[in-house]
Amino acid sequence: MYLSYEETKDIAYYMCDRTQRLTLPMLVNLLLDVSEKQSDSLKRGGAYIRDRGLSWIILHYAFDIGRMPRLNETVYIETFATEYNKLFTYRTFIVRDSDRTELIKVETTFALLDSEKRKMARIPEDIVAPYKAEYSKRIRRNTKPDEVDSEEYNEKQYAVRYFDIDGNHHVNNSHYINWILDSLDSTFLLDHDITSGVITFNKEVSEHQLVFSQSSIRKEENLYSDHIIKTEDTVHCAATFTWKNGERRNTNGHNQ
Repeated sequence: MYLSYEETKDIAYYMCDRTQRLTLPMLVNLLLDVSEKQSDSLKRGGAYIRDRGLSWIILHYAFDIGRMPRLNETVYIETFATEYNKLFTYRTFIVRDSDRTELIKVETTFALLDSEKRKMARIPEDIVAPYKAEYSKRIRRNTKPDEVDSEEYNEKQYAVRYFDIDGNHHVNNSHYINWILDSLDSTFLLDHDITSGVITFNKEVSEHQLVFSQSSIRKEENLYSDHIIKTEDTVHCAATFTWKNGERRNTNGHNQ
C-alpha cells in the first residue's frame, strides 16, 4: 500500500491572480513543495538525490479541477506515489477544502535525470522503496495534448532568464505554465475557468534561449485551448486545457 503524506496550505495574496484565485503555476509550486516535504521526511530529499548525481524531472501532468482555491482559504494537499517501473514513477496529488471536499486532482509522471549526461536514468529501487509504491513493468500511456492550429494561433516570445533556472539547472515547471497561459487573451482568462488539462515536457530549455509560446482555441463539445512552447523547430512543451464559461469576475474576485 502506498504511503500518503498531507500538509495544509494557506492561500496567500502572492499566489493569486487579479480575481483572487490561486493560479495554475502557483498550484504546481504548492504541489511540488508537498512532495518534496514527503521526500525529506523519508530521507530521500533533494540533497540525497543530488549526491547520487541525479535529479527528478516531471514529464506529464493531468489536471482535473473542480475549482481553484481562493485568497485566504486553507486547503489540504495530499500526495502519494502510486506505481513505478524502471524509468518512471507516478504520483497523485489531491487538494481538498476545509470541509475535506475534493477540489483538484493531479496525476503526474516523474523520471530521474542523470545530472552530468542530461539523460534519463533507471530508477534505483532503494530511492523509491520508502514511498511504498507498487512496482509494475507496465509503462502507462499518458494522454497527449492536441496540436495547435497551424494557421490560426496566438504567439508570444520570451527570453529565458537567469532566475527562470531552478536548482536542478533547468527551467522550473511553473515558468512553462506561465508562458503557456500568457499567450491567451486576458478577457478569455477572466471569462473562463479550467476544468481539466494535460501538459507534457519533451526537452529542456536552456538559459538565454528565445522561446515561443503558441496557442489556439477550438470549440467542439467543449471549449479547448492547445499550446506549445518551442525554440525554432523544437517543441519543448505541449498542453491542452478544457475550459468552461464562468461568470465575469471583477478584480476583487467577485462575480459581476
